[in-house]
Amino acid sequence: MKCPVCGHWNRASFPRCFRCGEPLAPRPDKARTAVAKEKTTSYQQDEEIVIRVDEYGNESVQTDKLDKLALEMLSLHERKRRGEIRQKQLRSRGAKRGFAPSGSSVSGSTRRSRFFADPAAMRRQQNEWLQDIPAVDYDGFVDQPTYHAIAGDDVHYNQQFSGNHYGSMALPLPRKKRKRLFGWRRFLPVIAIVLLLLAGLFAAYQFLLMPWLEQRAQTSSVPQPIISASILDDMAAHTIAIPAPEGAQIYIKELRKSYIVTGGYATLQVADYFWYELIENLTQPSMEVELTPFIRTSSGEQKQMDPVRYTIDIPLSPITLINPDVTYLEVSTPVYNIRFHVMQNSKVFINEEDFSSFVNTQNGYISYNAAVQPVGNNVINITVRSQYYRENSVTITIYRAVQDIPLDLASTLDDESSRSTMTIHATTRAGATITVLSPHENLDTSQLGSTGVFSFDAVFPKIGMNTVEIRADFPDKNPTTVKYDIYYLPDPDIYTKKAWALNSWGYPDLLANMNTRIANTQIYVFTGPVREIISNKPQLAILDAADSSGNERLVLVENQTKTEWVLGERYRIYADAYGVYGNIPRLIARYTYPPKK
Repeated sequence: MKCPVCGHWNRASFPRCFRCGEPLAPRPDKARTAVAKEKTTSYQQDEEIVIRVDEYGNESVQTDKLDKLALEMLSLHERKRRGEIRQKQLRSRGAKRGFAPSGSSVSGSTRRSRFFADPAAMRRQQNEWLQDIPAVDYDGFVDQPTYHAIAGDDVHYNQQFSGNHYGSMALPLPRKKRKRLFGWRRFLPVIAIVLLLLAGLFAAYQFLLMPWLEQRAQTSSVPQPIISASILDDMAAHTIAIPAPEGAQIYIKELRKSYIVTGGYATLQVADYFWYELIENLTQPSMEVELTPFIRTSSGEQKQMDPVRYTIDIPLSPITLINPDVTYLEVSTPVYNIRFHVMQNSKVFINEEDFSSFVNTQNGYISYNAAVQPVGNNVINITVRSQYYRENSVTITIYRAVQDIPLDLASTLDDESSRSTMTIHATTRAGATITVLSPHENLDTSQLGSTGVFSFDAVFPKIGMNTVEIRADFPDKNPTTVKYDIYYLPDPDIYTKKAWALNSWGYPDLLANMNTRIANTQIYVFTGPVREIISNKPQLAILDAADSSGNERLVLVENQTKTEWVLGERYRIYADAYGVYGNIPRLIARYTYPPKK
């Protein structure tokens, strides 16, 4: 609607102008309808003209499109309003007659099935309704409803255009009402499903569970083989007792042997290594094995029996580290002697190098000089495969710190000595200063300035382990210190001559003067039985050094000899003082002999 004051176009529904707030006078319905009809017929011929002035003052004559659009919207709103009134009238009349159409397509049902079931009666009723409905002028169209009765249960209202008539309606026809299922008929599907499940369970029990239970009962009633662990030739084995009729002969396919049934069983013994002895690179800890027995009756009939299955453990190949007795150590020498013990006929590999030829020639003792570089960790891998055992591997890590000043001992240097002195040869950086921190004599540095070679005689003040210590210095460099352990043990003829008897006088004297006897490396000899073995690595044992008087004199002795002591056996032992264990002396045995007869 156009404001009469400012000329601004507003919506027809606005009570006031949106720009200036001037009230917009509403038009009465009849006047509004007349104006709309007049505008509808006249806007096509006489369009309003407006004069527009731009920013430069130029005038232009144009058709007012907004006025034309406003007339169209006004006509549309009027038609919509009259349509809503007409719909309300139709719904009200339909509700009075038992149905209420509310759209272009409506489906419904009615309880008046007898009336609507007769198409002729319905047509008569339609004609009566048509007489009561006057024609309505609707925007130039004549809306004359026509009703068509359709046989069936449902009612449909469809708009169809025919000439100047707009729409048609189909009245509801009777529809048969579906009856609900009451009582037991509602539960028929559930009952059918339950019966099917019960039938399936019965079939499973009859054809699956019952045969399995019968077979199990038969199996449990039949005597089963008896399998037990045993020892055969000091090796692990298993004893198998197979039930069979008395006097029958049982043939074992894998063993290629026959056994007679005695006392209801055929008994045989199988060593565990039988199953894996010929397998190369065996590393698995256990194995499932199977025996296939055949029974042969007195009539000569031979029949295969159920197989006998059991599990065996495969032990690791034994390996005993002697030097070092740990898998990680720190050294300062370029060479370290590794010693260990394996079984006879073993295959030995050190860093993938074969040392098997040295096993039997050295009674299973292997000695290996490992080169130790000053680069941190040096890894030595030892792999052993013994007969009747699986493969065993040991990794030894030797750490040598990085040296600013190289200081290397000769690779031929031994770690044992039977003399109280040993010549030490070493090499360092030319021009370095060498200091020997351990007891020594005859230091030779004549070639130190040109080649870095020097030597000296190390002196061993005590029996047992002695440490040789050397330090190298050089300007603007961190000093390098090397320590090397040498085991000093005099020959038996020298060592044994210095021994004191651990008798009724020597035993209390040792306890009373322990520190002095240790400093002098005092040697003792005694004969007695092994009362108790405390440990095996190293072997520590308590022996009784009592003489013919029968008085008990217990001593704790660490076995550093080449003889392994046995509990209860008597030995003649030469040992030197080491300390006190509780209230008894502690010694280190160097030589072991059988007792004198």
